[in-house]
Amino acid sequence: DRDSYGAPISGVGFQSLESLALRGRIAYDMGPATLTYIGGYRNTDTIDRPTLPPAYVFLDFGTNVETHSHELRLNGEAGNILYQVGGFYYQEELNTTRGLHSPLIGPLGGYINFFRRSPVLSKSWSAFGQVDVPITSELTAQGGIRYTKGDREAQFINYPFTPNIGIGELTTTPTPTTLNLSQSEDNVSWLVGLNYKLNADTLLYAKVSTGFKGGGFDAVGDYGPETNTAYEAGMKFDFGPSKQHRFNLAGFYYDYTGLQNAVLLDNAVGSQIFNAGKATIWGVEAEWDFELNKFNRFYGSFNYLNAKFDDLLAAYAVVCVGCSASSVGDIDPVTPGVQQPNLAGNTPPMSPEVVITLGYDHIFDLGSAGTLTATAFSRFKSEYFLTIFNERDLTQKAFTQTDLSLTYRPENRKFSIAGFVQNIENERPMVFGAFVAAGPDRVLNAGFSRPRTYGVRVGFDF
Repeated sequence: DRDSYGAPISGVGFQSLESLALRGRIAYDMGPATLTYIGGYRNTDTIDRPTLPPAYVFLDFGTNVETHSHELRLNGEAGNILYQVGGFYYQEELNTTRGLHSPLIGPLGGYINFFRRSPVLSKSWSAFGQVDVPITSELTAQGGIRYTKGDREAQFINYPFTPNIGIGELTTTPTPTTLNLSQSEDNVSWLVGLNYKLNADTLLYAKVSTGFKGGGFDAVGDYGPETNTAYEAGMKFDFGPSKQHRFNLAGFYYDYTGLQNAVLLDNAVGSQIFNAGKATIWGVEAEWDFELNKFNRFYGSFNYLNAKFDDLLAAYAVVCVGCSASSVGDIDPVTPGVQQPNLAGNTPPMSPEVVITLGYDHIFDLGSAGTLTATAFSRFKSEYFLTIFNERDLTQKAFTQTDLSLTYRPENRKFSIAGFVQNIENERPMVFGAFVAAGPDRVLNAGFSRPRTYGVRVGFDF
């Protein structure tokens, strides 16, 4: 019953987050070219203590993440050729101490797991370039290349199952296991494409590009990178007396290798990443924005998605009664022991087949008193799964959510006031789901989006 939640014995969790972010951009116009520097720094401290039924609580004794990034880019035009070259550097340092505690493990409770990540240091740098070369007055070719080099190192300190101990931080007792991990990788990504201007209102395009996401570490070791080859073709169409209408259509096909999937199978171990051998995702996207007149606007989108794992050797958390196997996997009814399952054919999490949005704005002209804008916006999502296992109980059925707002803006004034109601239907779809094996307990854990929400918003322009 999503209107009445039975809280875990450990109570309701909370999260406290403090973040300092600095960002800057400086550009120097040299005439035929522009030199740009973009830099950023962020420091985030988090204390996060979510709870799980029946009585578990994740105790976070402090997580700190510090990042900084730097990009230097030169872009310009040489003849009719548009070009861009540059370099990028990123660094992240993560330190965290946390454990999963239950008050039911001994008189004082106990830890299912407790670990430190101190520190996890990631560095990445890349060099890139791209050119747009006109072939004819209507046809332009694109080409780009990017080299990426990443290095990571980490120290994972993992404590064993610890019964009959309170919620304090573990230090030297019991004796932990220390993992010193390191990883290095590089990748060359590229892009080729064609843009064809059919007429002054219509652009047709097609492109092929590759993508790369680096690997990393989890509680049991390291995992590999993921790569993607993406194919896309489409059109962009602006029309109307003053080009006030827009319609875009695109089709895409993604061929993933090593797609990373996070799974919390065993709380005594912690979260693990499985690399899918292959995954295929393809679909069609359409979006439109029609300005019917100066008082009425109709906009929306349609998305169709077909997403499947072609090969994903994963694991289930199971109890193998009557055998000595201690790993996680399928219980094979024929072959004794635990077998590793292949989730080929399953759908990746959070991948609804159909998503539709519709919006309408109407402006009431109040003359010298200003304007009143009424907005209605609705979204539909078809059924989707919350985990790679596609469990029935962690499947979100199709739903619709609708928002309404009324915004008043005085004439020649730089402020507005709006009343709004979001999610009129009071739908609470699942936005997070996980299968958790916590000792003898098998827990399906889900998080839901906000209920119907209403309020008043004041805005200022300056």
